[in-house]
This record gives sequence, structure tokens and C-alpha cells, in this order.
Amino acid sequence: MKRLLGSLCALTLLTTGALAHDLKSQGNRGVEHATTTHVSDTQATETANENACTKVWVNTQTHVYHVPGSFWYGATSHGRYMCEGDAVRTGNTRGSF
Repeated sequence: MKRLLGSLCALTLLTTGALAHDLKSQGNRGVEHATTTHVSDTQATETANENACTKVWVNTQTHVYHVPGSFWYGATSHGRYMCEGDAVRTGNTRGSF
């Protein structure tokens, strides 16, 4: 049963990859290039923003943010990462170490 399931998963992955390759090769190359350029510009902007800020973990229930190295950084059940400046601007307060 495990072999059958493993074979089925492998076949699905191989088939999906081949299908995606076929669709990409049949698409309009001009549109594909424009989309790729837009994505790379967006990624460059996001990378620049990430380098300019300190990522903190904001507990979305208590509105307390935790800095890297603190005990609760990334460890609360409800939360998300954001820049420290954004966390302060949205009314969150800094937690203690």
C-alpha cells in the first residue's frame, strides 16, 4: 500500500511538472517577459525594504511586538512578521525580553 501511494505521488509530481513546462513553452513570450520583469522589480523593492527595517513578531491579539532574540519572537500562536516602524505606527507596543 505504501509503495502504491509513493508511486502515485511521484507520478503526480512528474506529470504536473511536464504539464507546467508545456503550458509555459506554448505561451506568448512577450507577455511572459513582461510578467517576469514586473515580478523581479517587485522582489527588488521588497528586498530593499526588508534590508532597511528590523523584522519583529507582532502578537495580533495583544498588540505587543517582539524583537529578534527575545523569548516570544515568532512563538505566539497569533501573530505576523513586520517592520518595527510599521508595528509602532499601527499602535503596537514593544514587549520585554
